[in-house]
Amino acid sequence: MKFFNTLGREKQEFKPLRDGEVTLYACGPTVYALPHIGNFRSFFFADTLHRYLEYKGYKVKFAMNITDIDDKTIRDSKEAGVSLKEFTDKYTKVFFEGLDALNIKRADFYPKATENIPEMIDLVQHLLDKELAYIVNGSVYYSIHKFPDYGKLSGMDLGQLEHGHRVDVDEYEKDAPGDFAVWKAASAEEIERKIFFDTPWGKGRPGWHIECSAMSRKELGQPFDIHTGGVDLIFPHHENEIAQSEGAYGEKFVNYWLHGEHLSVDGRKMSKSKGNYFTLTDLLEKYSYNEIRYLFLSTHYRDKLNYTEPAMKNAASGAAKLELALQNLDFFIANAKEGKEDKEFLATVEKRKTEFNEAMDDDLDTPRALRAIHELVSDIYRYEAKEKKALEKAKESLRTLLHVFGLFEKEGEREALGEALMAKIKEREAARAAKDFEKADSIRDELKKKGVLLDDFPEGTRWRRA
Repeated sequence: MKFFNTLGREKQEFKPLRDGEVTLYACGPTVYALPHIGNFRSFFFADTLHRYLEYKGYKVKFAMNITDIDDKTIRDSKEAGVSLKEFTDKYTKVFFEGLDALNIKRADFYPKATENIPEMIDLVQHLLDKELAYIVNGSVYYSIHKFPDYGKLSGMDLGQLEHGHRVDVDEYEKDAPGDFAVWKAASAEEIERKIFFDTPWGKGRPGWHIECSAMSRKELGQPFDIHTGGVDLIFPHHENEIAQSEGAYGEKFVNYWLHGEHLSVDGRKMSKSKGNYFTLTDLLEKYSYNEIRYLFLSTHYRDKLNYTEPAMKNAASGAAKLELALQNLDFFIANAKEGKEDKEFLATVEKRKTEFNEAMDDDLDTPRALRAIHELVSDIYRYEAKEKKALEKAKESLRTLLHVFGLFEKEGEREALGEALMAKIKEREAARAAKDFEKADSIRDELKKKGVLLDDFPEGTRWRRA
């Protein structure tokens, strides 16, 4: 199994620190607004990695942080006229609802920044003791020139940086690097709102970058195996995490850095002012979680995903084909003949599983793995012998691969048609048996207008939603 490691910029064979175990950390949400679909693409990527590692037999210890104190949460909670906790609790709840709606598996740990302040203070003190950080007016800054490896993740040339330049904001542009705040002195307004913590160097609160360094070490130890996030976090956030953690403790921070690309809408960056900003809730009003997951899977995580309505409709069509295959497979099994296990057909099934594994082992190539699943479906449809044991094993294999992708796992997904429509289907079946094909066609057309499509097989008729 190989991953493209941003640290080194090449595909590397994955070798965990401990046999059979993987420690995984993913940058989670800053809980200050409704997450948009680009945010959820990043969370989905971590979910796909999590699921595949488990499929490969690893025991995964997975942590994802929740940033509930930073410049944005403080600013926007003030504008909302509520306390920081009340404000961030609201959007933390929204985040978890989104995970569940998209069928994203929960991590083992979701550490909140405000609940890990002692660990952050301890880390800052380590940096001060090693003279990698210095205090100015109650704020503590990391001196990046004192960390020789600064820039090794992003490729930033330390020689081009302005010595002594300080950056106070949590997030800043790539062309304005400098010494960054690991701890910020509390403003008069923050003291009035009780948004501060007492430290040996005064009242204040953590900078954004220090949070992940402290919480990942607490939950996973140091070093750990894999750190994920969006490409926008490579610099400065992840670069600064490395400087903090390796500078403070003198050992490697992370072995493999995996970064997912951006999601755009109609080829443009999402923006509320452009009217192309979509939350997960916006999509779920029109599409199922299976269709949204299928869209994400259809593009490699390191490629930009361009969200368009045609692309979404193609994803919906692809997901529908897989759902129909599951329904028809149940139907085939129920009507299959008993007999000896068909080894030739099962060899074909194993071939598709191998193709799936090879694709995913190659840096999580989900588009190619999806093709292997569709090829397996085609093999099932072409299988003329329809032997029960072979079909049951094919179903088990198909379900296993779909589980890696988190597809069609929720109970009761297939909405019942109701008595009236089911009665119409039975009426049509009776008309076909009586060779009254005109009436049968009329009922088919009537059902189609109501959004129900019928597929006739030698064994009988199956229905599906349009």
